[in-house]
Amino acid sequence: MKWKIVFKIQGYLLIILAAAMSISAIYSMANGLNDFKAILYGSIITCSIGLLLVFLLRTDQEVRAREGFVVVTLGWIFAALFGALPFYLHGSFGGYINCVFETMSGFTTTGATILTNIEIIPKGLLLWRSMTHWLGGMGIILLTIAILPILGISYGKLFNAEVPGPTKDRLSPKIKSTAKILWLIYLGMTFLETVLLMFGGMDLYNALCHTFGTLATGGFSTQNASVGMYNSVFIETVIIFFMYLAGINFALHFHLIKGNLKKFYANREWQVFTVVLLTAVGFIALNLYLSPNQALAKYKDFPEALRASFFQVFSITTTTGFTTENFNLWPAFSKFLLVILMFLGGCAGSTGGGLKQIRIIIIIKAAFTEIKKLAHPKEFFSVKVSGEAIHSKVIKNVVGFFIFFLLFFALITLFLTFQGYDIVTSFSASIATLGNIGPGLAKVGAVENYAFFDPLSKIVLIFSMLLGRLEVYSVLILFYAVAYRNRQ
Repeated sequence: MKWKIVFKIQGYLLIILAAAMSISAIYSMANGLNDFKAILYGSIITCSIGLLLVFLLRTDQEVRAREGFVVVTLGWIFAALFGALPFYLHGSFGGYINCVFETMSGFTTTGATILTNIEIIPKGLLLWRSMTHWLGGMGIILLTIAILPILGISYGKLFNAEVPGPTKDRLSPKIKSTAKILWLIYLGMTFLETVLLMFGGMDLYNALCHTFGTLATGGFSTQNASVGMYNSVFIETVIIFFMYLAGINFALHFHLIKGNLKKFYANREWQVFTVVLLTAVGFIALNLYLSPNQALAKYKDFPEALRASFFQVFSITTTTGFTTENFNLWPAFSKFLLVILMFLGGCAGSTGGGLKQIRIIIIIKAAFTEIKKLAHPKEFFSVKVSGEAIHSKVIKNVVGFFIFFLLFFALITLFLTFQGYDIVTSFSASIATLGNIGPGLAKVGAVENYAFFDPLSKIVLIFSMLLGRLEVYSVLILFYAVAYRNRQ
């Protein structure tokens, strides 16, 4: 393992992180907020460590595949550890573990929070909190690739390690150009949603924060009641639309912009994703409308049931985590369907989490293909998605990921129950962090938070969020690399 180049790249990442942090410091200073010093000192410390790593670790080493995965995993760990400094230095987020939990939740676009009263937190810190979403959504490694060509490293190794999904769509022959295209699309969508939310009545600050949470499918809000605070059909519609866009493979947005409608509409994952969303909306709306529970009487107005269902289904499936309703009070059928959607998640190449729709498609198709092979052993069958044959290596990768995902889900749930938390809380906290969703059920429900967990459980959930964002393999390769080094 070439550790010098690994930590040198971490230095570049920390410098970018400090620059982003300074934006919140400038906002805080301009508005005379009492969190200015905490954010500024956090930025200075982060930048100083970054500069030391860059200038002390002079090396021309090439990044191989293994280093690429380690760089990405350490990048997210460093981002969480240093990104937590403003929260810790200000003191309003509690102990350092709480601060790291909040920052890891931000960068991994999970949206789980330890805050019990968001609205008393200074706006500068909340802006930085939302910015961690935005940076983590498209990927801080991709940002580095896009703006730091002076690295002189093999960009592809980092791209493949960070971009979610079993396949990587390159929009240009050069990885650096692909990263720039993705970030330009991301910036364009950010501008458009911000303008629309301001048109709907939000000020610039709240529009930006909610846009960051939407496009990153993160879900951090500046309000205790989340998007439900605004009680606006227009705002909810705008956020639903952009959650949907954020849950789609960004490569498809590029094809749409280029006018390649055929490639967009022919994409099987997008088709399945859309059908899953609309089907779930219909079932949950009917379930709410027909429920005899008097506590859900407002849903006897079917448009109201449809409105609530639309927002929560899109929020949960895209793993955004914004809320307008306390779905913890919904009928068992609706809650169970939401849990299923937590596992499914968004599309590969999107900012959404979960298993990803394409993996579910590949697994189902592979299973049916095996049945056909058993019935017709002399015939040849291949797994095809969108008319293209899927290589056996990809199928093995998908199956392996699926097994690891379920294994870690079970282990984290077992650990939380061992710590004394009830099964529903443990179950939903596990999938909500591993799937980078945020809200779950019971004690981590739509109007609840993660503050009650003990420090050790919070560390496990921090690890769970990292596993989910980097899709297991990258994190496991880091541990493998350390163990491999020890055997030398």
